[in-house]
Amino acid sequence: MKNNNEALKAVRDIKSMMEKSSHFTSFSGTSAILIGTIALAGASMAKAILDDTLHLPIAPNSFSLLIALGIGVFLLSLIIVLSFSALKSHKAGQQFASKQMLRTLINFLLPLFVGGLFCASLIAGDEYRLLIPAMLLFYGLALVNASKYTFGSIFWLGCIELLTGTLSLFLSSDYALLFWTIGFGWVHIIYGIYFYFAVERK
Repeated sequence: MKNNNEALKAVRDIKSMMEKSSHFTSFSGTSAILIGTIALAGASMAKAILDDTLHLPIAPNSFSLLIALGIGVFLLSLIIVLSFSALKSHKAGQQFASKQMLRTLINFLLPLFVGGLFCASLIAGDEYRLLIPAMLLFYGLALVNASKYTFGSIFWLGCIELLTGTLSLFLSSDYALLFWTIGFGWVHIIYGIYFYFAVERK
């Protein structure tokens, strides 16, 4: 019986080592909570810019501010994720700029890049109603695509973003900011709390 337990433990250790060698495991739940909080702050600023008037069309000046705000939220969120991942890698004595990290980052950014081009075409064609659903859908696809090379729970995070984006497609544009707040704000915060206690602490 003792030998069987030792053999089972050895198999688990080998499996864990193989997963660490092929997957990016330096993701931090704290960073997810922070980017969710930043998204909530961004949504609050967007509401102030719109002056509680969420109906289309949006005034050109206000729309330019919203675009700049969205880009700022994205870049700040990306910096936070990479910074916390680098810190976690350093504490674990692992190399941050590894093949696993680059592969995960490329698979995450590629759908986002295509989504950015799609959103730019929507803006050029004045198709603003589809803008936020497109953001959520392409972001969800990016998470699902990257989840193959990191933690499996990120796949389900991506599925929730896809569901949020799909629902926003069929509702009035008056709810667009609400869905953006849910998808990029509260969903990240809830996932970050789950990841920290269920995965990271263990």
